[in-house]
Amino acid sequence: MRYAKDHKEQARAAILAAASRPLKEKGFHGVGVDALAAAAEVTSGALYSHFGSKEGFLEQVIRDYVSADFEALKVEDRDERRRRLVELIGMYLSDEHCQDVAGGCVLAALTVDVARASDAVREVYQLQISRMVALMLPAMPGDEEERRQRAWALVASLIGAVSVARALPAGAHRDAVLTATLRSIENSITQG
Repeated sequence: MRYAKDHKEQARAAILAAASRPLKEKGFHGVGVDALAAAAEVTSGALYSHFGSKEGFLEQVIRDYVSADFEALKVEDRDERRRRLVELIGMYLSDEHCQDVAGGCVLAALTVDVARASDAVREVYQLQISRMVALMLPAMPGDEEERRQRAWALVASLIGAVSVARALPAGAHRDAVLTATLRSIENSITQG
């Protein structure tokens, strides 16, 4: 039986999408290769064949998913870019995103794991998060240095707020973290 030319890439993407869910939900040290493979309905050998190692899988998750949502900011019009950024931030700082760890952002779920990973994984993380910041820069007010500082602060605020909110029980404190962070970021973007 012959496979289409892109079969291997499609299989790899399907494994990545399915197995990234338990990785985000349980963390790098909270889930084994067998569970990742089972989530993707493949063997552990198939996972190793595509990614080389569990850490290789983490590296690919970072490479493919960090900054992916921020591709929507690739528009010429600065006001439209800013509008899209505010919309993305609203979704990111929503209760729905906080509750959907497996389907949510890689950054909020795996940044702590990346900090403990190899230099290779951390370098990919740096590259991808820098790319995300670059996508945000044109939407930020101020001169070049102010925009860069605001973008990095925004990334740190998003990751931190969602991480703290997820650690809190549902209720007023979680809502306060998300709402206060959203207002602060919106003010930084629109009133700077």
